[in-house]
Amino acid sequence: MRTVVLTSFFSFLVLLSQPMQLQAGCGCDKPPPEPATIIPPVAFSGMTVTFFHDSLQPEQVWTVVFRNETTSITVMATVVAKRALFDPPNSQSVPTLHPQLAVTVPTLPPGPYEIDASTLNASFVVSREAFTVIGKPVVVSEQTGKYSVKDYVTGVGADGTLYVSLGGLNNVCRPMKFKAFAKDYPLRFADGAVAISNSQGIFIDALTQQSADHFSVEPHDGQTSDKLSYFRHSFAQYCADHQPGGPKAVDPQDPNWHVDGTVHTDYSTLILAISGRLDDGTTPQAGAVSFDLTLQAKLGDPSQGWAQEQDEEPRRQGRN
Repeated sequence: MRTVVLTSFFSFLVLLSQPMQLQAGCGCDKPPPEPATIIPPVAFSGMTVTFFHDSLQPEQVWTVVFRNETTSITVMATVVAKRALFDPPNSQSVPTLHPQLAVTVPTLPPGPYEIDASTLNASFVVSREAFTVIGKPVVVSEQTGKYSVKDYVTGVGADGTLYVSLGGLNNVCRPMKFKAFAKDYPLRFADGAVAISNSQGIFIDALTQQSADHFSVEPHDGQTSDKLSYFRHSFAQYCADHQPGGPKAVDPQDPNWHVDGTVHTDYSTLILAISGRLDDGTTPQAGAVSFDLTLQAKLGDPSQGWAQEQDEEPRRQGRN
């Protein structure tokens, strides 16, 4: 039950919004993430993050330390040279190989972390403002139902952004409508930043005027959060194209790419976040947070769009 509840509430909440054409999470034609020292900037324990830095050299072994006020955990990793999502092949289809350090995030309490990376003659630091550990993915199933989960634990970043991860979307190909809210967590987010990215750090969607045809927020009072509604269109074609042997089959040697050399946008796990305020006017405190969630999930009709699926309820859109 715990793995299903957040399918809606945060499958559509991520603070990685960028000025671009917005779509309801469709296809592999998304812009790549911007170059950064760490991609993605939020991750759950067991997920892979990748470091990029001028001092990285192939086959070097680096020591990577994740630390906050109470925790310090060290992992070792070796630099490899391969393609980077932010640098696709040039016009001659010759890929550029970038030294990069892929690290599996160790088991850590949620919240922001400083990361110190070093080798024998070089080092660099990722600030706590640039990386946040979040909760484990909530796994989606392709079914209609109402679910609840108590004490879901996840992370809040240094700037007060709430993050949640969603998994299992590779098994959801039919259109679905989601509605959800948090109990005993009066977060107001219609006027804040609401967006979606994936586990590769690729921006997917955001709550703006442009996404009003599939994405909305209903204000609530009292001790419950605002309610989020999201209509996720059919992914039947995406699922078919990405089957082994399909036109967009994933390269088994590097899952960031298709076998034809084009970039793959992975929808199996989304990283979700919201920048909002509590009823007392404060932003959520950085670190771990828990709350109870309620979700309604409904399979949609492929022939219908958001307008036909909408309930007759007042709603408000976020601002750009």
